This record gives sequence, structure tokens and C-alpha cells, in this order.
Amino acid sequence: MLMVQSILAVNMAGFFFLYDGQYAAQSALYGGCMVMFNVWISKRRLQAAAKIAEIAPGNEVGMFYIAAVQRFIFTLGFFILGMGLLELSPVPMLSAFAIGHLGYGYVPK
Repeated sequence: MLMVQSILAVNMAGFFFLYDGQYAAQSALYGGCMVMFNVWISKRRLQAAAKIAEIAPGNEVGMFYIAAVQRFIFTLGFFILGMGLLELSPVPMLSAFAIGHLGYGYVPK
């Protein structure tokens, strides 16, 4: 999934580079990296939940709730960092973030 999302992020960055230049491409890459970071967090929590399910069945649901809260907080924080402190362009960042989520729809065969 990370591979698909990285391809989508690079393609979005290339599109925005051609459309609006380097600044927009950097913003798009930042948005794409946010999606990949979310996937990485989810994968880590899924692995931790699998270990907890072996030890204490039924407690793994709490790990999923923690993962959802973590993803929300990190995503909000990264948007604040990107648009506020780094002053990146919001349209390419949000576009790449949204398109990167299309990678969830990819089902390998």
C-alpha cells in the first residue's frame, strides 16, 4: 500500500510541478507523505493489536481506538505545521492527501 501511495504522491507532485512550479510540488509531496505516515502508524498499531490479541483477547479493540485518535491528532498537527509554520500551499497539499487515500482502494492480487 505504501508503494501505491508513494507513486500517487510523486505523480501529484509532478503534476503540480508542471502546473505551478517547485513550491506547489513540495506542498503536494508533504501531503502525500502525511498519508504514508498515517499508513505506517496504522500498520504499527495493527501489529501491536495482533500481539495483544494473543495475550489478552478482547483488548485489541482499544488499540484500534488509540490508532484512530493518533492518526487524527497527527494529521491535524501536520496540517497545522504545513500550512501554518512551513507556509506550504494548501491546495496541492490537500489534493495529494486526498488522492493518496485512493491507495487504500488498491487490492493486490
